[in-house]
Amino acid sequence: MYNIEELINIILSKSEQIEEQAKQRTDLKNLTTKQLNCIELIHSMENPTLSELTEKLKITKASTSVMLDRLEEHGFIHKVKSDNDRRSAHVHLTEKGDKAAHLHTDVHKQFATLLTKELTDSERDILIVLLNKAIRSIQ
Repeated sequence: MYNIEELINIILSKSEQIEEQAKQRTDLKNLTTKQLNCIELIHSMENPTLSELTEKLKITKASTSVMLDRLEEHGFIHKVKSDNDRRSAHVHLTEKGDKAAHLHTDVHKQFATLLTKELTDSERDILIVLLNKAIRSIQ
């Protein structure tokens, strides 16, 4: 029986391993986990501004800006000036960025399936309730 620290370590390590294997089979192998998380966030937020992304990523505006510049250089995003405020821009995913977002989401789905495949429906429901309760304390 593993303790909670060991369980978290196993879960995180396996998740990273699955994601890395998926990246290696695509043209996304040079993306960092943080960049993939940023791409997935852009996808879910539907064209956020730099400020909105910074708030969600919980990093500095400068760090967000550097990450976005790199993603733009590699063709994953493009910035579009706001119609309402020319000082701000919205971040849009390119086709390549959309592909990366879907890869990341698919990896999460694969991992969730692996993690719960030995559970009954009621055990899975209990796990969902417990994880939701635990997550509230870190958000």
